[in-house]
Amino acid sequence: MTSLTIAARVLEELRRSDRPLDDDELARRLSVRPRQTINQVCRRLERSGHLRRYTGPEGKIVNDVRPSSAAQSTLTVPAIAVRGRDAGLPVAVSASSPGSGPPWPGHPVTLADLRQAGFRHLELRVTRLDVDLPAGRGCEWTTIGEVPDGPGLYAFTVEDDHQIRVAYVGLTGHLWMVTKGRLPGIGGARGGQRYGRPRHAGVTRLRVNILIAEQLRSGRVVRHWVRPLPAAALRAEEERLITSWNLRQAGWNLGLP
Repeated sequence: MTSLTIAARVLEELRRSDRPLDDDELARRLSVRPRQTINQVCRRLERSGHLRRYTGPEGKIVNDVRPSSAAQSTLTVPAIAVRGRDAGLPVAVSASSPGSGPPWPGHPVTLADLRQAGFRHLELRVTRLDVDLPAGRGCEWTTIGEVPDGPGLYAFTVEDDHQIRVAYVGLTGHLWMVTKGRLPGIGGARGGQRYGRPRHAGVTRLRVNILIAEQLRSGRVVRHWVRPLPAAALRAEEERLITSWNLRQAGWNLGLP
């Protein structure tokens, strides 16, 4: 089932409903798993102007295709001030996100912070959230987007409708190996050491995959960011970002420089 098909079903279900529906309700009604798929589809529909997402009476984000006046009349939870949106991604705010879930990892950032650091974002098309791994329950995804052909830095961010936080920064001799899996033009039976295929990943990537799965199961969105950089500059720039964003204490990066 394609995302387009799911999007059409989401809009049809919302038009039939006598009230706005949250992502969990839509996932149950449409029998779509994982629930993260509905979250991602609804975010795209919001960016394209087909629906609105706002905090409903139960304190959860709901999806609404009704006139905007209806949204204003049912908005009972005070909105957290957001300084603006760019390309559909929320910017960081100092307030914590409402609702339950795993602890927020990493450091609050804005899109401007990430872009000023030279990163471009990629989407994760999540296919499984229940992958049994030796150290826990992980996930599988396919990375969507253009990946530079060469060495660079990469980052993972975690977000919801209120904030975005950078959780991990790493370096690689080739950005395809942490995203697509194989170097351009090179085949082979075994997948590369990418994060989204944990059965082929090393210890660190298995650990990060499990942490990402935990965030995804809570309904948050995880994005993969990449930044091409000459190999000689990788180590120093990775350390600068990990230190400035305090990721050894607040994020998923471990160990000493």
